[in-house]
Amino acid sequence: MTSPLAAPTLEIQRTLWVWCGVYVSAWVSGLLVGAPDVAPSDSSATIAAAYATSPSVLVNAALVHGLAAVALYGMSTLLGSERMRSATRGAGLATLVLSLIQLAGEALLTFGLASDGAAGVIGLDSGQIWAAIQVVDGVKMLALAALVLIVLMGQSRRVLWATLVSGATVLALLASAAGYLTLSAPLMAAAYVALPLLLIWAVVAALRFGTPIAAPEAAPAS
Repeated sequence: MTSPLAAPTLEIQRTLWVWCGVYVSAWVSGLLVGAPDVAPSDSSATIAAAYATSPSVLVNAALVHGLAAVALYGMSTLLGSERMRSATRGAGLATLVLSLIQLAGEALLTFGLASDGAAGVIGLDSGQIWAAIQVVDGVKMLALAALVLIVLMGQSRRVLWATLVSGATVLALLASAAGYLTLSAPLMAAAYVALPLLLIWAVVAALRFGTPIAAPEAAPAS
C-alpha cells in the first residue's frame, strides 16, 4: 500500500523543480538579453543615455527582478525544515519585495521619467535612481545570503558538498552585497562569482534540501 507521504513528497519535489527551472531559466535569459553597461562613476546624463539606447533593459529587468524573484519565492515556500519554514519564507518574501522595487526603478529609467541631470518628468535624477537600485540590490543579496544559510541550518543531516556550495554562495553574496551597498566597483565585481554560485545553489537546493510538508496520519480502520 502506498505511504501517506509518498504522493505529497512527489508533488512537492516536482513543484520545487519547476520553480527551480523557472528561476535558472529567467536569469540565463535575462543575461542573454543584456543590461546597460553602467558604472558608479558615470554621470546622470550617461546613465540616462545608456537606458535610452537599451530598450531591451526592461525585458532583462522583468526576467531577473520579476519572474526570477517570483520563482525564488516559490522555492522558498518549499525549502527548509518544518521548524524554520517561517524564516525561509520570510527571507524569500524579502527578496521578492526588494526585486519588485528594483523592477520599478528600472522602469523609471527605461521610460525616461527620471532626469539626466537637467529637468526630469518626475523630478528624480537618473544617477540617484540607479544608485538606489544598486543599494536595494545589496540589501537583497543580504536577504539571499540569509535564505541560503537558513535552508542549510535547517537540515538535520548535511552533506559535505551541499554544505560547501551553500557556504561559498553565502560568502560570495556577502562580498557582493558590500560592493553594492557602498557602490564600490571592485567589490561589485564579486557578483560575477555570486550569481553563478546562487544558480548552482538553487539546483542543489531542489536536489537536496526540499522537505515535504508532513501529511496527517490516516485514521486507523475501525
